[in-house]
Amino acid sequence: MLNIEELIASGDVGAALAASAEDHWGKTRRLRAELLQESDRTQLADAPFTDSKKAEWAAYRQALRNLPATYSSATSFEEIIFPTKPE
Repeated sequence: MLNIEELIASGDVGAALAASAEDHWGKTRRLRAELLQESDRTQLADAPFTDSKKAEWAAYRQALRNLPATYSSATSFEEIIFPTKPE
């Protein structure tokens, strides 16, 4: 996804305005959804991970889901610290 500066440079003013209007929770939800989707495969029964590695990924995914509660007092996107993906 392009950032606001890239959208402006591309001439897509409507998209740039929409992106700039998105609040910090909108950005958080969008990024969180992307990260959860990227890690869905880690929880499949036939995923090529050990049980301990699957547990690490499960904890990571739970931390993503808990972001709104964990940072309920955040007033900007920069205050929200996303969990680190397991290796």
